[in-house]
Amino acid sequence: MLTRRSLGLSMAATAALAASSARSQERLTAEEQFRIEGRYLPQYLELKAQAAAGDESAMALAPQFAAFLGDEETAIGSQERERPADLALPDLIRAESRNALDVIVDAAADRQVVILNEAHNISGHRGFAACVMRALRPLGFDTFAAETFTPRSPAFRSGVWTYREGAPFRQALGYYIADPVFAETVREAASLGYVFADYEQRDDQSAPADASGEARVVARETAQATNLIENVLKSRPDARIFVLCGYNHALEAEGWGGLWFAGRLKAVTGIDPLTIDQSGNWPGTRPETDSPQVAAVLRRFAPTAPIVVWRDGKVFANRIYDGKTDLSVFHPRLPRVAGRPGWLAADPGRKPVEVAAPPFEGPTLLQALHIDEGPAIPADHLLLEPGQARATLMLRPGRYFLRLETTRGIEPAFGTLTV
Repeated sequence: MLTRRSLGLSMAATAALAASSARSQERLTAEEQFRIEGRYLPQYLELKAQAAAGDESAMALAPQFAAFLGDEETAIGSQERERPADLALPDLIRAESRNALDVIVDAAADRQVVILNEAHNISGHRGFAACVMRALRPLGFDTFAAETFTPRSPAFRSGVWTYREGAPFRQALGYYIADPVFAETVREAASLGYVFADYEQRDDQSAPADASGEARVVARETAQATNLIENVLKSRPDARIFVLCGYNHALEAEGWGGLWFAGRLKAVTGIDPLTIDQSGNWPGTRPETDSPQVAAVLRRFAPTAPIVVWRDGKVFANRIYDGKTDLSVFHPRLPRVAGRPGWLAADPGRKPVEVAAPPFEGPTLLQALHIDEGPAIPADHLLLEPGQARATLMLRPGRYFLRLETTRGIEPAFGTLTV
């Protein structure tokens, strides 16, 4: 019952509220919209605009982020240059090739650690990582470690190392997992029984801010090797580990900056890892932009699946990795299938599903998300063309809900499907 006294207090409180000014608020940045809300478009559009305006930081980041959205023209095309027409290609007349997955499975049979690298702007490299992860599991590989997994710290106590099948897969677990291709790789790994490990350098392991480039390399590579030992091998010395890293971290022999992660891990533990490079061996968006090594391999073998090449009894690789990794994988140039990348359509773990898209305006992402996870990282998404009414998603078996992300934000889900 409202008494006169309580009514008076209520009126006084209302008057005080009306008299007080609203607390100042700031809009979320594009990066915060991505990190907090799971919105891709603001960050994508901002980075592209900044890169077009000549911002050097954006020019470096935009290709990596564009890969998350399947925009290979930006992800790959913005970083490639035409090969001089008169440039002689490597001679591969007497070279031989073999299916890369078959080679990796054979070579990994007696290895405890397999290290595969990637270029961070090529989603297809993470697609190949899924195939390698899948092929290694029957050999007894039980641990999946990735450079991108957020390292454990006092402020981050529940990370990828606690992730299990069916749990929502969120961006806090690592930066490159925002690529739906990689998110699905980790989800599938969990379903196959893998456990996960971080090993990236922590802030307290960094070199001083004024350190040289080589000193920073030494600090990071040492930290990565130390952390993999501490986080996996110390408690499980017999663990068999699949590692996905970037670029030179897979080098076994010294390169620029000295000894990198793979080489340091080998030196400290005595474990000889199977090291695999693919980072520089992806076809360009046009044949004219292929590196000399890629152009020579594609011209000689016309592969339809990833291959390893031998010339004069040695694994053929580009000059950075020649003799410094065990294997070097070259990828085929595949035609698009139903508007999607050929490498994605070639993944036997995925099925093409055509869906009808609601009407939309402006830049729009069509997304499929695991229905049991809620608003986590999509299982697949693609940028729609203006007026596009139907599109093909590439999905693993499961139940999904469909939604659009537009420049206005994330729209309400418009349907569900089962694959």
